[in-house]
Amino acid sequence: MINMAIMGCGNIAKRVANGIIYSDGLLYAAASRDIEKAMAFANKYPTCKAMTYEEVLKDEKVDLIYISTINPTHYALIKACLDAHKNVICEKPMLKNRAQIDEVFALAKENHCFLMEAHKTCFTSLNTLLRDKAEEKIGRIEKIYGQYCGLADISHLHAWNVYEPDMGGCFFDIGVYPICFANLYANSPIQSVNIRHMEKGEYPTDIDVTADIVYENGIKATVRSSWIDGSENKGILYGERGRIEIVNFWKGTKALVYSDEGEEEILVEQDSDFTGEINEAIRCIEAGQLESRIMSHKASNEISLVLETLKKQ
Repeated sequence: MINMAIMGCGNIAKRVANGIIYSDGLLYAAASRDIEKAMAFANKYPTCKAMTYEEVLKDEKVDLIYISTINPTHYALIKACLDAHKNVICEKPMLKNRAQIDEVFALAKENHCFLMEAHKTCFTSLNTLLRDKAEEKIGRIEKIYGQYCGLADISHLHAWNVYEPDMGGCFFDIGVYPICFANLYANSPIQSVNIRHMEKGEYPTDIDVTADIVYENGIKATVRSSWIDGSENKGILYGERGRIEIVNFWKGTKALVYSDEGEEEILVEQDSDFTGEINEAIRCIEAGQLESRIMSHKASNEISLVLETLKKQ
């Protein structure tokens, strides 16, 4: 069994731990710079040990580390894990640009370690099913729409570390979800990206963004993220014979199909929206693969291409 450690014991770590519990791996350790914080976290799980960052990197029983820390810390932690010959899943967005992504994937290959950016969207029960069934239901996909928005407490954004110059803003925070969704179903390299709308107001980073993406296979996508809009979040696949709508597409378990043949509801079961990506990493490690075929080095670069386009505005 693959022994997993979580690096960083903040809010996201609780959901990661739940994902591991339902996975094919074992929650072996939780690590923090503050050992007392790690102990408070680990005490909630019977198999989990509390460790410092230094201890988790030295522990030979740790097979796979899930980095769940804030964005600006990812680069140094990924390199530290890979230098310690640990396999790594790193929370999204993994890094600030493609140059850094290329660097860490090269290091992973050099040290014969698995590395993957954590995009659960690719591996939920529903999206795993629809990847194979969408065109059967609605014909060839022609257009994609993805929206992840929410009403944030703008006054608290500084405390959430989302104003970090290189990896801050709503597009880096939640815009990665519709980007990943669109890229997954387009299944083609990106030809062009156009940032159609960006709103900053009095804030130093974006708080509302809409981008149009054109893929080399001709599919077009529109992706949107916002901290000032509370409207319903959904992903929509438009095909030759109809459309598929998924509310909360990055974690949802229900899709509605509208096609020439009528309406259909698709329902799946899912214990945790994090389990799929964790099982993908475990499968790859056990098969001796250094990256996922689905959420690969190239896939991370395609997501980063869209984010970098915004940063150039």
